[in-house]
Amino acid sequence: MQDRADLLLVLAVKETGSLVGAAKRLGVTGAAVTKRLAQIEARLAVRLFRRTTRSVMPTPEGELYCELARRLVDDFESLETRVADLGTTPRGAIKLACNVGFGRQWVAPAIEQFSQLYPDVDVELHLLNRLPDLQAEGFDGAIWLWHPQSTQWIIQTLARNNRAMVASPDYLQRAGTPRTPEELSLHVCLLMLERDMPMHIWRLSRLGPQTDPRPALDIRVSGPLRSNNGEVLRDWAVNGAGIALRPFWDVHAYIQSGRLIHVLPEYAKLDSDVQWIAPYRAHLPERVRLLKEFFIVRLRDAPWIQ
Repeated sequence: MQDRADLLLVLAVKETGSLVGAAKRLGVTGAAVTKRLAQIEARLAVRLFRRTTRSVMPTPEGELYCELARRLVDDFESLETRVADLGTTPRGAIKLACNVGFGRQWVAPAIEQFSQLYPDVDVELHLLNRLPDLQAEGFDGAIWLWHPQSTQWIIQTLARNNRAMVASPDYLQRAGTPRTPEELSLHVCLLMLERDMPMHIWRLSRLGPQTDPRPALDIRVSGPLRSNNGEVLRDWAVNGAGIALRPFWDVHAYIQSGRLIHVLPEYAKLDSDVQWIAPYRAHLPERVRLLKEFFIVRLRDAPWIQ
């Protein structure tokens, strides 16, 4: 008879790919995982994993075990969640992931307000540079900019958000204001180092009440300054170093105050929508549903929504 702890142990070995990783996830020693896994395999009279010095891979029997174990664990969690939700007051914990900059500026203050509305719900906010494996790392969801490549999660757009071109009044006075996207190639541009995205190409789409049938423009830009941190680029732009391409949520307040000028406002890069991303589960806990709906309403009224 397999208990829940055994199921979680075998799943941890498969999902982390190592006995050490499983031990870290479960908060036990590697020796304890090795010993318990050997006991499980002895009881079943089958080998669940092939072990080498570099990896731990499930056998066909191990794959089947993990598939059925995942269903049982999910069903058990669904049972607990449904029973917990019978109470009138939402309670429990939420583990949430978010991009660093957006999380610090917009998500963290919103969560503080959410906590005031639902004081019995604990929220654990992780600000990250890369989207984690939500299922394997125990996240209830993520509020994430840009659409992930993976199709293994539930994805819902919470708010539209574009990237806008901005520069300081001082820079535009010195260098002039570009009148067409093509003129950007004549200006000093501040370049973002992004994974899997060419920093010298800005793909710009024309904005309007209706979708412009013309294809997006790939504009080649250049400049001596580049960074993998968007806030650095924004600050460089404020200081007059050149033209930056930044999410509107990051520069809206600077445009409103006059510290930055919105350059070519009829064009934008359409790739930074705010997404809700969550692992598939049989039943969404009430506390998680409330958090997602809270952000839908809050983002609907955000001043930077275009």
